[in-house]
Formats: sequence, structure tokens, C-alpha cells
Amino acid sequence: MATNRKCPKCGSTHVQLSNEMQKQGHGCLYSIFFGLWYWTYLIIKVMCKWAIGCFVFFYDAIAAIIAAVRKKGYVWKCKKWFQTKTRTRQIWYCHDCGNNFRA
Repeated sequence: MATNRKCPKCGSTHVQLSNEMQKQGHGCLYSIFFGLWYWTYLIIKVMCKWAIGCFVFFYDAIAAIIAAVRKKGYVWKCKKWFQTKTRTRQIWYCHDCGNNFRA
């Protein structure tokens, strides 16, 4: 069940949350027309992301060792860098009237 959500059509609180994936990226025609430049851009983008990510990882490792010596906790920052980002949108469905809405 949802937390404090109401249907704007009927006012019912009997609604359910659903996460739907959105389409990401470009299609086939884009790759055909701009293929070489697009794939070169993707390779450079991924290589730069991993290079910066490795730098952040080594910085985190050194900072974690220093924090362990001082007997303090450390929150790793490289976790956010390597997490995949999926685009989802939240849609609420009302079980009483069948209305779907974004909140």
C-alpha cells in the first residue's frame, strides 16, 4: 500500500505504486547516421569514467586506511560513481476507479 497518497479523481487512498522503466539511448537510425562519431564518443566517455573512478577509488582506499588508523569510520565515495543509473518514473494506480497518475 502507498503512504498517504490519494487519487485525485475519486479521493481514495487505495492506490499502488509502480515503477516503469523509460527507454534510454538512441535508436538504430541514429547509430547508422552517426555511428562512428557516436561509438567513439561512447568509448571515450566510458574510459574517462573508469579512469576518474579508479582515481576516486584509490583516494577512498587511502582515506579509509587513515580513518582506520584514527579508529574512525569512513564512507566510501566511489560507490556513487560506479552505480548504474536507471531511469524510472513512478506511476500510482487507483484500485477503486482505475485512474493512473504521477505524484
